Amino acid sequence: MSDARPTRPDQTRADASDAHDHLAAYLNEHLLASEGGLHAFRAAARTWEGTPHERTLLALADEIARDRKDLAVLIDRLGYRPAGWKRLLTLAFRAGGSANPINFLRMRGGSMAQLELDVLTGMVRAKLSMWDALLELAEDDARFDGRMLQALRRRAEQQITELQNLARSTVRARFLPGAP
Repeated sequence: MSDARPTRPDQTRADASDAHDHLAAYLNEHLLASEGGLHAFRAAARTWEGTPHERTLLALADEIARDRKDLAVLIDRLGYRPAGWKRLLTLAFRAGGSANPINFLRMRGGSMAQLELDVLTGMVRAKLSMWDALLELAEDDARFDGRMLQALRRRAEQQITELQNLARSTVRARFLPGAP
């Protein structure tokens, strides 16, 4: 005797609706987080103002903004809309955009600068995980553009590499006495 119950067509539709709701929420939550990430990258650029790292971080911020637009286009293409309260939260992120909660004194030396770079790297890793999840879905769902997702994945990997290079090139000055 099997425990499996026959699937009713209305139950299948409800399951599909739930899956779409979950995917819409997931994508919109990443879109919301990307607003905070964009501001975090711009704040980090201010931390490194006047150094070559400022240019790197500003370029990364521009890429993050493009990634954010690409995600918004994808969400729209899928027919999903953000919840009203999430739009308000995005506006709040924009209003508080000049704040740098990770390194509010914008110090290049010491632990806060390292933590700031670690957090930025973690943000991009989260985005990379999202692109990976969408690439998995793209294998079964023709609504996703696999080539676009691959390009976004590669861009996230490059962003992580650039952040790691920046952290490596500055870590000795923060944590080793007498280092340049």
